Amino acid sequence: MKRPLPEWPFHLLIWTLLWLKDATDLYASPHVEIPKTDMAIYGLVSGIYTFILAGAFYGSVYLVARPLLVGRLTPTHYGWALLGVVATFAVITFIRYSAEMQLFKPVFGFDNYDRHSSFTLGWFVRNSVFYYLDFVIYGLLYAFIKRHFINERRQHETEQARTAAELAFLRSQLNPHFLFNTINDIYALVYRKSDDAPDALLKLSELLRYVLHDARHDRVPLAKEVDYLQSLIQLQRIGLKDNLHVQYQLTGPLNGQMIAPLLLVSFVENAFKHGVISDPASPVQIHLDLTETTVDLTLQNRKIEQQKDHMGGIGLANVRRRLELLYPNRHSLHVADQPDTYHVNLHLDL
Repeated sequence: MKRPLPEWPFHLLIWTLLWLKDATDLYASPHVEIPKTDMAIYGLVSGIYTFILAGAFYGSVYLVARPLLVGRLTPTHYGWALLGVVATFAVITFIRYSAEMQLFKPVFGFDNYDRHSSFTLGWFVRNSVFYYLDFVIYGLLYAFIKRHFINERRQHETEQARTAAELAFLRSQLNPHFLFNTINDIYALVYRKSDDAPDALLKLSELLRYVLHDARHDRVPLAKEVDYLQSLIQLQRIGLKDNLHVQYQLTGPLNGQMIAPLLLVSFVENAFKHGVISDPASPVQIHLDLTETTVDLTLQNRKIEQQKDHMGGIGLANVRRRLELLYPNRHSLHVADQPDTYHVNLHLDL
């Protein structure tokens, strides 16, 4: 996951623009008697006041907002926040007094208080609160909004990690079932010294390459998923010595569409495991209808008599959960589990 961009360049840009705006405004309409030729003084005066604004803003962020962003609040947290308010305005007042009374007036010979003959501490504090309270509020809003987005991002990252882990677990439930069944079929061929054993072993290696390599990705070419299904049918046919009766039909183009791996195979494997597959009068019917943006799988097979474990429980729940995670609001799955037949209609918007 990409790391978020650092914030400090944006903060630096904003405060630089504020400083330039204040210096330009002060030069255009000076509140104090500064010669127009003393550009450095305009920049210094505006820089100091911009620094005070930044102190009000960041003092609020780090001294006032931080104690209030700890989750469950207690009187101690409110106390630290109140102390942060006092500390923020104390620092602001100190910087203003130092700049205005120790630098501007004695060194540059001007101040902003021609109508006042004396300055008390109380007056300076009230004046600081009056002029800088809004930036303290801005700091609080910034801190709370930033924390909201941070929490949203963390929740999103946690959900992504949880989804990835859950998908990995769900996929892992599919692979052993396929592998054990296929190895058993090849073992039977080898035991009978069948000439089909080498071809079956080659097909198995191709399927394992797909399961162990390609299926680790979030999306694979639809053509590979279709090849996997066809190879699975061929391998099953070899294992049953051509006693497998399947009507497989593929319509539509394969033009680089992408799909989540090992989704379609669940239904086909289920038909082979729990359905009647050796009766030419009741073949397993598999129809894939493809477009550039959709996949429709229709599958129907006759059930073995008194079959109680037909894509139920964990198997169907597994597939439904993967579809919910991978294609939210972009799929429909209808399963008709009749006493004698099993019918599946799956639609995917790729």
